[in-house]
Parts: sequence; structure tokens; C-alpha cells
Amino acid sequence: MAFSILKNRVEGRFTNIESKYSVFIETEGQVISLNGNNKMRAASVIKVPILLEGYRQIDQGEISGINALSFTEKDLIGGSGILAHLNSVRRLSLKDILTLMTIVSDNTASNMAIKLLGMENINALSGKLGCENTVLERLFMDFEAAGKGLDNFTSAKDMVLFLKSLDTGNIVSEESREQVIHTLKQQQFIDNLHGRFDEDSEVTIASKSGSLSGVVNDVGIFEYRGTKAYVAVLLNDLPDNHTGQEIIADIGWYVYEYLTG
Repeated sequence: MAFSILKNRVEGRFTNIESKYSVFIETEGQVISLNGNNKMRAASVIKVPILLEGYRQIDQGEISGINALSFTEKDLIGGSGILAHLNSVRRLSLKDILTLMTIVSDNTASNMAIKLLGMENINALSGKLGCENTVLERLFMDFEAAGKGLDNFTSAKDMVLFLKSLDTGNIVSEESREQVIHTLKQQQFIDNLHGRFDEDSEVTIASKSGSLSGVVNDVGIFEYRGTKAYVAVLLNDLPDNHTGQEIIADIGWYVYEYLTG
């Protein structure tokens, strides 16, 4: 499929959509940007820079990735994830914490990672990479901070910058790059960019999704026979989340057909 066809299909899918959206796709040196710099509520895709900062600190010897870290019942929070339901688990390594944060979007693990790594360090990484619309302002499920107007934000272009920095940059070591991409490929929430094709497809996606009421986001690296596409679709102010999942699944399918066509 020609890139121009992909561009027309993506642009056409957003005709007459009233919800806020930020879309950025980069493949083979070509770009599609629909409000790519719009600052959007990030939901759990903000866990991508947390993941990168975690492995950056591990690589730099600033923190151990394998030593067991303790947490208590007061650290457990609701929302997505499983740690709050595992009564016998009270010690985990940072690498395990980052894995749970990513593949099941565990909010308890995410908050543990933020506290261990430092919110200021995560935001500094975003600034270093030129991700001007990305900011981590609060912990997950922190309703008091949310009530004060604090939230976590990003844009589709920023998310592609994070993915490209992981995949082609020097922010983490080669060993860590392989580990992070492997972890992103294990994500258990596959209703969005993955939604239109089989899990055993030759096209792979290393991705991270996120959702809140009225918010559905997904970002990922598509790969097919050595060709890659970096994709970020962020949808805010949706009438319902199913609508957002359908839109993002369509975009994923268009990219899939572009790569395989």
C-alpha cells in the first residue's frame, strides 16, 4: 500500500469526530500528524516514560533492578492491576515492578516506580527527549491531587518520540532496549491497536494502552519483516470508551495493511 493511501485512510477516519484527538504516525521517514502536538490526558500511556526512566537508572547504576524492595498494605491502590489482590506478595524487584506496571498496567506498581525513580527525574527525561507536552503531575488514583486540577499529560508526537528514543536512541543500553520492547510486547490489553488482527500475526506490536472514563489511548511500535511504524493515537472527551477502541482498532488495521500490502 502506498503511504498516501494510509494517510488518506487515517485522515478520513477522523472526519466529523467531535472528540479531542491527537494522532502521530511515523514510518520509513514519512509522517502523519493530526493534532500531533495537542496536549492530552495521558492515562496509562504515561507509564512509557516511567518505564524508560526506570531502565535508564538501572543502566546508570543509580538503582538496582534485581534487589527485592518491600512494600506494605498502605501502598496498595485500586484500579487496574493485580498487586492489590495478592495478599502474600510484599517484596518485588524494580524490574518486576516495571513489568507489572506495563503488561497489566498495575497502578500499585506504577506508584511504587514513581516513588522509587522520582517524579522529577521522570519529567526531566521527558524534557531531555524534547517531549514538551508530557508531564507527570500526580500518582495514579490520587483523587486529592486530581481534585486540585493535577493530572498527567502527553501528546501523540511526544509518545512517538519516546518510542523512537527507545528503539533507535541511546537513552538505554541495548540489553535494556531489548528487555523493554519485549515487555511492551507482553501487554495484556489488546483491544485497541491490536484489535483487528490475530495475535499470531507476523506483524508485531510493542505497545502500551491507557484508559479513563472518556479517554482511550494506545501507542506502539509495529514491525513487519524489518519495516517499522511508530504509532500513537490519543482520544479524549469520548462519548463512550467503546467508540474510542473502535477508532484506534481501525487505525491499527490501516497500519497493518500498509505494512503487509
